[in-house]
This record gives sequence, structure tokens and C-alpha cells, in this order.
Amino acid sequence: MGKNSFHVDQVPAALAAVLRDLPRVAVAFSGGLDSRFLCHAALLCGCNVLAVHVYGPHIPPQESAGAAAWARERGLKLHTARFDPLALAEVETNSPQRCYGCKTGLVALLRGELAPMAEAHNRVLCDGTNADDLQAYRPGLRALEEGRVRSPLAEAGLTKAQVREAARATGLDRPWQRARPCLLTRLAYGMRPEADTLAHLAAAEADLAALGATGPAQGEALGAALEEGRGGALGDFRLRLTPEPVLQAEKLSEDLLPELQCILIRHGFWPCKLEAGGNISGFYDAGNSSGSR
Repeated sequence: MGKNSFHVDQVPAALAAVLRDLPRVAVAFSGGLDSRFLCHAALLCGCNVLAVHVYGPHIPPQESAGAAAWARERGLKLHTARFDPLALAEVETNSPQRCYGCKTGLVALLRGELAPMAEAHNRVLCDGTNADDLQAYRPGLRALEEGRVRSPLAEAGLTKAQVREAARATGLDRPWQRARPCLLTRLAYGMRPEADTLAHLAAAEADLAALGATGPAQGEALGAALEEGRGGALGDFRLRLTPEPVLQAEKLSEDLLPELQCILIRHGFWPCKLEAGGNISGFYDAGNSSGSR
């Protein structure tokens, strides 16, 4: 990702100012838009960047594969590590503080992974939290504070919309990419997460993302839909357990209902309540106060 290939002058001034004070960074890298843009902008600003991707039962395998592929294609230094949060207290009981427990464990793992690495010497650990996240119910933010993790996008005051605009202006691919939070968010609070359940959810959502694609192009359509977060014919969607299955999607075409039902039956999620529209994100947190940390 050479500077000559993109538009370094389009990096928002406030973000460039933050990054100038961070010459060596290790970015918690999910492969989502925020962490990709942070890596991209940091490189444009002359930072030495190491991306650190964590995989585990709470992360769909196709998302980990996509994150690694993106890093390889751009020559980005990448370190991967396995993280299994299912035995952590807040996660095991699936409490409303599950993200705090998970992020606390994650930060500890990242620190432990980076400590012995010569390549990680003097790097500042950062993540892709943006300014909008500070206004939502995000218990994990407290774990980031306690773990001394920097959030350059939030520090620069960049909202999600501004991240998308800056991504377009600086030439980052797929600036429209939608958020795909971890699989733990598909389970109602109080439901104990099991690795098998999460694996079934990941497989079902992969097939739902490719809904409507046929023939040889199906695999290609699936990869594009998952990477871009478009969700194919459903738009943005989540398959949730409340504990009964609920599929919430931006759009539900009657023409695709038979195929959709077959997918849900195949993965063990039928009968399933179908909901079109509504607030796709924050399904279980509607009653919680915003900005909670």
C-alpha cells in the first residue's frame, strides 16, 4: 500500500494528527471497515503497522479468512492468534457485560502475544472504535480503557459516516462494508454459548448471505456478500436465538422464502420467526442506556 497509490492528503486532519504521535502501532484487526481503515490511514501517515487478528469460536471462519487475505494482498504485516472466550465468566453466563469480559480477556491475550515479539517492540496497541461507538451501549469500551488501548478514530472524533467518506476519499476498497459483530451477539442474554451452536450459526449465515445466487457464481457471490457485508438478497441481516430462532433482515422477498426455509431447516433453525426491517444492530440492547461503558 504505497503512498503514491492513494490520497494521503485526504486523511482527516484530526486523525492524521493523532497518528503522527503513533509511529509504531499494533492494530486489533477484525477485517471490518473500521480496523481496515485505521490500518490504511496509519500506513498513509507513515506509521509502522502490525495488524493482529484473533480467531476463535465466536468469529465466523470466513471472516478470519477474509481478514488474512486482505492483509496479504496489501503486504500488511499480520500476526494471528487463537482466542476462546467461552470459558470467561461474563461470556459463559452470557451476561449483559459479556463484551466487557470478552474484551478484557482479548486485551490480555494481545498483550501476551505481543510481549515476546521483537517486531512488536515499542508498538502502541490500537483498535478501530469510532466516535459513534462511544454513544452506544458498548461495555467493552471500559475494558479498552483499563487495558490502555488507543482508539485513534474515536480520538479524532470520526463517526462511522465520516470513516466511510474518508475511506472513499483515500482509495480504500469496499468503503460500504457493513459491521458484522461477533457471533456471541446472536444469543439472548442468559443463553450459555456453545461452540457447536456458534458454528451452526456461522454456517447458516454464510448460506443466507449467498441466498439467491445460483450456479458456478454462487461461491463468488458468497465471498463478495460476506466481505462487503451486503448480505446478498437479504441486505443486512442477523440470525438470532431468543432462545427461539429469529431472522431479522432488511428485506425478505417472498420469492426467496422457500430457499430461505430450506437453509434454516438444513442448519437446524426452523421453525424461525422472520422479521423485515427494524434496527438490525443492538437487537438485545434496546433497553440499555447509551454510552454505557
